[in-house]
Amino acid sequence: MSYLSLPSSSSSSSRRTWRYEVFLSFRGEDTRNNFTGHLYEALQRKGIHTFKDDIKLPRGKQIRPELLTAIEQSQISVVVLSKNYANSSWCLDELVEICKGINKPGYTVLPIFYHVNPSDIRKQEGPFKEAFDKYEQNSSLEIPKWKSALENVADLAGHHVNGNKSESDIIEKIVMDVTDRLKHKFSSLADDLVGMQSRVEAFVNLLNLDSSDDDVQFVGILGMPGVGKTTLATVVYDIISRDFEACCLLEDVSKHKGPDGLVRLQTQLLSETVGIDQEVWNKLKGIELISNRLRKCKTLIVVDNVDCVDQLEKLVGKPEWFGPGSRIIITTRDEQILERHGVHNDKVYKVELLTNEEALELLCRRAFKSDHPGDGFEELTCKLLQYAKLLPLAIKVLGSSLVNRKQSVWKAQLERLKENPNQEVMGVLETSIGLLEPEDQDIFVDVACFFEGVDENYAKKILDHCGFNPELGIENLCKKSLIAIVNGTLWMHDLLKEVGRKIARREFPREPGKWSRLWLYKDLQAVKTATEKVEAIVLKEKDVDVDEMLPLRAEALSQMTRLRLIIFPSMKFAGKLNNLSDGLRFLSWKKFPFSCLPSSFEPTKLVELILIDSNIRLLWEGEKALPELKIIDLRGSKNLIKTPNLKGVKNLEKLDLEGCSGLLEVDASIENLGKLKILNLRDCDRLISIPNTLFLSTSLKTLNVPGCLILAQRLNFGSPP
Repeated sequence: MSYLSLPSSSSSSSRRTWRYEVFLSFRGEDTRNNFTGHLYEALQRKGIHTFKDDIKLPRGKQIRPELLTAIEQSQISVVVLSKNYANSSWCLDELVEICKGINKPGYTVLPIFYHVNPSDIRKQEGPFKEAFDKYEQNSSLEIPKWKSALENVADLAGHHVNGNKSESDIIEKIVMDVTDRLKHKFSSLADDLVGMQSRVEAFVNLLNLDSSDDDVQFVGILGMPGVGKTTLATVVYDIISRDFEACCLLEDVSKHKGPDGLVRLQTQLLSETVGIDQEVWNKLKGIELISNRLRKCKTLIVVDNVDCVDQLEKLVGKPEWFGPGSRIIITTRDEQILERHGVHNDKVYKVELLTNEEALELLCRRAFKSDHPGDGFEELTCKLLQYAKLLPLAIKVLGSSLVNRKQSVWKAQLERLKENPNQEVMGVLETSIGLLEPEDQDIFVDVACFFEGVDENYAKKILDHCGFNPELGIENLCKKSLIAIVNGTLWMHDLLKEVGRKIARREFPREPGKWSRLWLYKDLQAVKTATEKVEAIVLKEKDVDVDEMLPLRAEALSQMTRLRLIIFPSMKFAGKLNNLSDGLRFLSWKKFPFSCLPSSFEPTKLVELILIDSNIRLLWEGEKALPELKIIDLRGSKNLIKTPNLKGVKNLEKLDLEGCSGLLEVDASIENLGKLKILNLRDCDRLISIPNTLFLSTSLKTLNVPGCLILAQRLNFGSPP
């Protein structure tokens, strides 16, 4: 059984997207106002997107190039061969172009023999001989091509109009034939179907409709919000629905919450599939009716935008509810819903973002009602696509909002989007985030603000230090199509990233001091008053230009008492750092500008302390209880004189002092560290001594001392490596 006449992957570059479903070729004087006119109207009534030259050609344009383009972009060419067809060199040129695609996958030529004999066409006899006799008198060079095209089309199976049957009956059969070859209603969604051909073909193959088995199959469509899951499901439903006994498309079931919502959906399902008009009073009665009435019907059901397993259990619970050969299509953003309902991974189609070419075409169709940007809009179009980042929802919404708008309006819209993302797009994306568990939402916001484009393992390490469960959380976000892991790196769509950052800003978009997270230097600089809102600050080297930016206020940082995470590149600070949040779990500050950590700083949950190339002379005075601290990294801190008292850091596993060229002594408390595995003293060239007990440590795996010249001499190591 062949459901689609679509291009194969090998031909996708030449016929990747059909603009028209049918191209009508005919001799206007013979059939324009009768047979062909009626056929065109019948095709239109069926929603079949048809090109007919006197209808579709824009005024003022050259006819020949437009016709050739229309032929190339049509899936089926219907050729009405009438007695005077060959009298038109125009028609014959059309036919030559049409026949060029006869053997291409996905392309069909359907001849209509209108009161002519195929044999006369093939052999150029009768009226066709008369036409060619005239051409030969003019010594036309195109004659061999024309004859070959007529021979090719005459050999194809087609429809005959010869007076034995009414033309209306024949037109009805032709329309049915065309519909069977197309098996879809793409035209009803024409503006949304850019890039849909290959996706439809792949998903229909996944449905395995040609299978001789009569098993019931549940098949999923998965993808991030706005990527086109519903469009794909709707198109496929239109393609295959006629081959099922009972059909129903339940749109956006996530909007129907609670028992009453499910009961309404059950009622709709029964009404559309088997015509039961009685009201369903409760979910259990609905389940009973669905499973009893549909168990013998070959059924097609689309359950769209599922966000809860209970919706599936009450609507399409088990395969035995449906008759042999049934197909249940489920669209969702959450892979876990499909898993919990027993949909196998090999029965899940993941919808990808558009390609660059598809995104451009979709935007042009929406904004310009054309396949190309308007004159002077090329650069503006590129900028809008950079914002939308290949997401169909964003492209459709923004493109539709700019139809027939001036360049000045486009520029104003682009400027507004920098500060205020489109609310219609954001609303769809935010819905998914609102359904997350609180910890998963925190991880999502952290990734959006700090870790998109960052190594997966590094991000997980920091999130783990922050008290989250990143193994579970990252997996949940991946399964909900909110993030992805690409080559070991966390990836998130830019618009989802903007949603996460909007959550961080909450209801204070212009007051960074009240945000939960800060990720830009300018925003941190704007914090002037005490705040208990900020819980994490991560600045990236590439976003900080030390020479161009004013110093930050150390006092503002001192007042952020809820901080759990700080990652700073080298930056300028003014004032005194009187305090740091005791809630810190991870502190990384390159070129820390102060000589000592604040005396009041006792972060009992701190796991890593990284102060590379710092100005530290003594890390802290006295003893501090830091039971969670596992790593201290002070590499390159040339002013460091002595390591601190480490008695309260009993779980320390790594102490990295490489390049601390001012270091004279390692404090004796280091001998109490029963879990220390790595001590790096490389290039501590003024170091005089280390506790002898270190050499008896059973936990220490690596003691790195190359470049410690004085120490090597005192310990009789000889010349250091």
